[in-house]
This record gives sequence, C-alpha cells and structure tokens, in this order.
Amino acid sequence: MTKRDLHQAAKQAGLAISWQDAFGKTHRTDPDVLQALLHTLQTRSSGEEKNYPSLLTVKVGETTSLPFRKGGPQSFLLKHEDGTQTEGRISPTQNDIFQLPRCYKPGYHTLELGGTEITLAVAPETCASLKFRNEQSRGWGLTVQIPALRQSNDTGIGHLGSVAKLAKIAGLQGADALMMSPLHALCPIHPERCSPYSPSSRRFLNPLLADLRTCFSKQLIHTVYRQHPDWAAQITERTAEKLINWKAAGTLRLQVLRVLYEKHIRPCPPQDMLSFIQEGGSPLKNHAVFEALQAFLKTRGPRGDNWRLWEAPFKKPDTPEVARFAHTHQEEVGFWLFLQWLAVKSLKYAARTAREAGMPIGLIADIAVGLDPSGAECWSQQDHFLIGASIGAPPDQLAPAGQNWGLTTFSPQALQQNGYEAFIAMLRAGFAAGGGIRFDHVMGLERIWLIPDGGNSNEGTYLTMPQADLKNLLALESVRAGGMVIGEDLGTVPKGFRSRMAEKKIWGMNVMWFMKTPSNQFMAPAAWPTTGVAMTTTHDLPTVAGWWLEMDNPAQHARNKEQTATAARQNERNTLWAMLTAATSKEEPLPMPPVSPAGATTVVDTSIQAVASTPCPLILVPMEDFLGMTEQPNVPGDQKEHPNWRNRYPIMVKEIVQNKDIARRIAIIEKARNVK
Repeated sequence: MTKRDLHQAAKQAGLAISWQDAFGKTHRTDPDVLQALLHTLQTRSSGEEKNYPSLLTVKVGETTSLPFRKGGPQSFLLKHEDGTQTEGRISPTQNDIFQLPRCYKPGYHTLELGGTEITLAVAPETCASLKFRNEQSRGWGLTVQIPALRQSNDTGIGHLGSVAKLAKIAGLQGADALMMSPLHALCPIHPERCSPYSPSSRRFLNPLLADLRTCFSKQLIHTVYRQHPDWAAQITERTAEKLINWKAAGTLRLQVLRVLYEKHIRPCPPQDMLSFIQEGGSPLKNHAVFEALQAFLKTRGPRGDNWRLWEAPFKKPDTPEVARFAHTHQEEVGFWLFLQWLAVKSLKYAARTAREAGMPIGLIADIAVGLDPSGAECWSQQDHFLIGASIGAPPDQLAPAGQNWGLTTFSPQALQQNGYEAFIAMLRAGFAAGGGIRFDHVMGLERIWLIPDGGNSNEGTYLTMPQADLKNLLALESVRAGGMVIGEDLGTVPKGFRSRMAEKKIWGMNVMWFMKTPSNQFMAPAAWPTTGVAMTTTHDLPTVAGWWLEMDNPAQHARNKEQTATAARQNERNTLWAMLTAATSKEEPLPMPPVSPAGATTVVDTSIQAVASTPCPLILVPMEDFLGMTEQPNVPGDQKEHPNWRNRYPIMVKEIVQNKDIARRIAIIEKARNVK
C-alpha cells in the first residue's frame, strides 16, 4: 500500500493522519500505527454490509435525509412509538436523495419505505434538565466509592444497601444527588481486579455490590452465618479492616451468595427472577454463561480467565460446544443469573430510597470509558468492539508519557451496522440508577485515542466516532429516563468541545485543582463557568486535606528532602489560600493555616465553602472531603505504592448523621448555596 493509499484508507476509516497535542504541537501519525489500526478496524467490523443503515438518528424538527436513490416518488409509512402513524409520498431532491418530512415526536419510530424497514431515532435537542427542590436553590450532593462504605457484617465490601442507607441520610439532610462509583460487572473469579473502570461488562452489574436484604431477611442471613461458624471470624475481621482485602472479602461474599442461592432460590426460583431472566434475553444469558464458563475453565489451567486463549469451540458464544456447556451446567448458569437479578433489585431499591428521601436528582451512575477486552461483553459481541487495540490518552501536562488504559472501545462501523445496540444498552444500564450518569472521558463521543496492542501510549492516533448519532442517542435516552448527564472533560479537549457539550446540556466538571487563570493562579469561584458541576476533587486526584499535607506525593512526604518540590507546593498553597480567603471572607485576609492536620481541617472547610459559592448549578463533594480524609481512592498508574480502590471510610454509614465534621460542612454548603 502506498503512503497515499494508506492515508486515504485511514481518513475513510476515521483515523487521524496528524494530530495536535495539549501543548499545541502537531504530530504525524506513524504509518505502522495507521496500518495496525486499519487492520483492527477492518477485522472488527461486522462484515454485514447493508444498502441502508438499520437505525438513523435525527433531532426533533429536523429534516431526515434517507440513504435511498431510486429515482421516482416513493410511499412511506412512519409508525410512531405511541401507536400513531404518518404516511405519504416523497420525491428525491436534485441530488437524488429522499428527505422525510420533519418529525416532532421524540422516540424510536419505525420507517417503512420501498420494502425497507429501519428505525428512526428522533432525539430531543438536549439531554434532561437538572431537577432541584425549588427554583431558587442551587443543588448539592456528594460522591461516594461504594466499596468504601462501611456497615456491620458487610463482609468487608460496601454494597448498594449501604448506598440506600446513605441516600436516605443525605436526602433528609437536604442533598439533591448522590453520585456513585461504577457498578459495572468486573471479573468475579478474580475479586482482586477491583478497578471499577476496567469492566467486564457495562450493561451488567457487579454482584459483589448486591444487597442481600433486598431478597433475604436479616434473620435468614444471620441463620446462614450461624450455620457456617468459620464465617463468623472472617466477617468480623473483614468488616473491621481499614483496607479492603478484595480477594478474601470477595471470595467470602460469593460463598455467602452461593449458599443463599442453593438453599433458598434454586429449589423454587421466584417468579420475579424468572421474569427478569426472560426479559434479559440472550444478552443476559450470554453474560451468565460466560461467568460460568470462565470459572469452569479457570480450574483447568492458567489461561481460563482470558477467553482469547480458550480453545476455539469456546471462543464464541454461539457454538454447539458452548450450548452444550450451558445445558450441562444449568445450575451454575442459574447462579450467575440470580446474581444479576439480585444486583438489579438492589439498585432499584437504592434509587427508590433516594427519591423517597427527597432527592430530586437521586443516584447518578458512573459509566467507564471502555471495556476489558478479556471480559464478558467483548466475548458476547466480539464484532462490536475494537479487540486488538487499546484506548488511552496522548501525552499531556498530567501524563507526559501519555496513557494506555488497557481497555477497548466500540467499533464505529459495527455501531452503525448494528443500530447502535451496544451503545444504547450501555446507556440504559447507566440510567437505571434513576438520577443520571457521569460519562467518563466524554470526549470519546467525538474522538478517542487508539493504540495498537503492544504499542506505547504515545504510539497511537485519534479515531473519529459517529458523534452526531452518539449525541442524539444520549439525549434521547437521557430524556426518556429523566436523568441528567455529567461529562468528565478533563485532559486533552478538542477545540470548541465544551461549547458543544453545553448545547446538549451535558454538564462538564469544574474541579478546583484545574480551575486556573492563564497566569496559573486559582480562579475566583465567582468566575467558574455555569456549564459544569463544581467539585473539590475527584477519585483520581488528591483530597483537599491530602493535597494540603502533600500526601499525594508519598515519596516526597516520607523523605522531605527534595526542597524544590516542597517549595513548589508551598507556592501553590499560598495561591490557593489567597483565592479561598478572597472568596469567603469579607474582612481582612485570614492567616494561612499551618501544614498540619488542624490546618488541613480549616482548608477543607474553606474549600468547600468556596466551591459551594460558585454559580455552578450543582456542587458535588466527595465523601473523602466531607470526612477530611488524606487518602485518595486511586492514584492513576500507581499499583504498588498506593492501595488503589481499597480504602474504606473510617466510620459506619449509620454514624454519618452524628459526625460533627460532616454536619458542619453540610451547613457550610447550604449557607453558601442559599438553600431555603
């Protein structure tokens, strides 16, 4: 292939032959990178070329151009979702393209034209609006790492029952929203693979987060515990631990779930569960078969946890060998179906509890940017994803070497060929939380950094996504669910992207650490843009107390020798405190707090007050900052020095309402937000 042919093929596939980094420098994509990515894109298209798409999207009131060229007038019939119909005849334009009359009804409608049937997805102009307690107030909420929540006898991992209890407490205290860490299914045979942002599936849930009490009584659960005396010591030990022991706690949780299933569900499955399985159809069944098959093959060798290394008959879900396995292991498959049913019941209960506690927004779910290519969803729908390439980010200020997340993403061609089924299913799973979604790396709606397998993070290029369709479907699903959309827009952001997000009512993230002026000073809260939600920090960034005490640099904090780094942080402390006092004090500037735990407490309070005073319509404060914690949930790229995704909150959920620090900080927020 000549260079010219390569570039032409790359452009046609949506690959950038040149790109601009965060520093404004233009780079040419290496030809070997283009060749490798083209191979992956071509391999992972569905191969089912059609003369027409199975789904078209259009905004309400827009003219729909149809991909038919037949020369003469054509009759059409548009069957609306509500049962009404529109019919007529249309003629081709001068360019020999048919245009359908404008449709003003949002929804998924069926178009019949010339013997062809396609889905017409008519989207509202924007995603759903924010909902507050009254028109005068601006909202506030909290963000929480679900596994970090602590309750008695929780076997060492927080769950959706803890979320429900927290939502009830927070709602009664005036909170409008509670944003949760991702609920995605992970790898149950390896609980230690605990990053919620490396999911096996984004359409199904992590059963370790299920709440037993949504299906089993407290008395029955304790009876089961008593029948297994060896569990008592384990439960006590796991529950009391400061850090989550994922392998031990996850194994224990699954053992408890299995006993409950075997004794109280399998002999006579509830009708509710049977209906759930029937409604879930083949996607749910395939997920459960994968879980059972993965657990079975893991016992036969070290390659069992990666389907790409399985024997050929098991590498695809629709082979006779997989069907035979599912039939001979019906009870095991039934166990994994039960776990999904229980997890969904748990989520529904938590969402209902949040609304009943007065939260107008409710629970906000987090959607990860990609998938583990070795997981269930990629096995079930291999042609839908770019298996053979990884997504990440090019070099920028935060990661000068770039980032390779080891995840894969949707194939743009397969999305279009399959009516965006996988994307829609992912959105619906997220909006099931009731209040909305946080879309991780939302820039992926327009373009995603793609790296060939085995390549370094900077050996990639951008892949253009079908952004008009994706945004239309996002708006349609958002409005249908009545859920807001927050887009994580940190990192290298395309020019004009945030304005395009605002037009769709996709709220950006105004995180205090990044709200800087061109001169690198912290921006006054009054100047923060109203197109984003205000946040003190995120799970990937230092807590306020941790930053003040420089705990986000453990090596520096321990050695305390590299004076240049300490001097730089001290200068940042000066500029932060200057912003905070200017924003929150009408008197003379307050003296800067010392670099001590007591000083950090003052800075946390003042930071929350400043962020709450912004004109942003919603403020979300992490539980870590409500509690004044120094440890952040995750340090990107740091798997040895920092206990990523293992920290637990130091108090029980039931103790939150009595916690003086939390009560004081809620009062600060409500005063700054002018809540009435």
